[in-house]
This record gives sequence, C-alpha cells and structure tokens, in this order.
Amino acid sequence: MTDHTLSALTALATALAALAAAGAVWVSWRGIAKQNAQAKASREDFKLSLAADLSMKLDDRFNPEDFRQTRSHAAQALLSGQKLVDAEDVFDFFETVGLLVRTGALTKELAYNFFFHWINLYWVAGQGHIQEKRKVAKSLWENFEYLYDIVQQSERMKDADSEDLKLAEQPQRLRTLLNEEIIEEENQPRPLQ
Repeated sequence: MTDHTLSALTALATALAALAAAGAVWVSWRGIAKQNAQAKASREDFKLSLAADLSMKLDDRFNPEDFRQTRSHAAQALLSGQKLVDAEDVFDFFETVGLLVRTGALTKELAYNFFFHWINLYWVAGQGHIQEKRKVAKSLWENFEYLYDIVQQSERMKDADSEDLKLAEQPQRLRTLLNEEIIEEENQPRPLQ
C-alpha cells in the first residue's frame, strides 16, 4: 500500500469514526430529550394531582359547619354594615386561595370551579370594608383581589353575559345571595346527646 492510499484510508476511517460519534451524540441527545419530556409530563401530572388534592382540602375547609357559621356571620355583617370585622375570616380564606393560585400551587381552573360564586359574592359585597381597611394597609387582601380578577376572566370567557359579572350593579341580587349564606340558628340540626 502506498502512503497516499494509507492516508486516504486513515482519513476515511477518521471520517467514519467522526460520523459514528456524531450519530451516537444524536441518539444520546434524543434519548435525553425524551427522558426530559417524560420527566416534565410526570412533574405536571404530579403537580395537577397535588392541586386537585389541595382543592378538595380547601373545599373541606370552606364547607364544614364551623366555617359555614363564619360565612353566615360575614354575610350578616356585610348586609347590615355592622361588625364588618366578622367578614375578614372569609376574606382571609380567599387571600390564601389567591396566594396559592399566584404561586402555582393551585390552578386557576380549579379555583374558579370550586369557589367562583363565593369569591365573586364576598369581593363585591366587601368592597366598602376592603377599601376602608386599605387606607391603612394598602396591600391588604391583594391576593384575594388577584383571585377575584382571575375568576372574573374565567367567567367572562365562559359567558360574557353572565349575571355574576354584573353583581356589583345588582344590589337586590347581592342581598339575596348574602341572605342565602346566612344560617338560621333555629333551622340547624341539634347534636345528638
């Protein structure tokens, strides 16, 4: 073999080795990309599962008898304009939900589906008190406001003519909805003894 043939064979072998290495890099890269996609899908599934579980826990916190009483007192305060501090536990609950949505721990869709009615009701009914309290603490209930804006957008997308979007302009309907929140003490079942 001549030096020229040997050099050509060496160059060809080097090129084939480089091509094989590039192929191996491409196959490795595709494998890593596939693993990353699978890991991302797994994280998203896990995150959604946690958000769904969190939604149910929040719903469980919002609907038991003790918090129904809190909501009842809040509705009474908002209707009468008296003892408005009684509404603050409900505002604080939605402040927490808003924070969970803002940080991504809870999806906007889940917050909307579980709580839209009450977020809308208590934000609209509580505006006077909220604005009064914000004169002293400007950022008070800002996550509640964020949550209200988010669920309003969702409602607007679902039904641009929704009556719930006009609640602030319907004082009689607002009073009716607040009255529905009030638990009449005499209608409550008595505990078994």
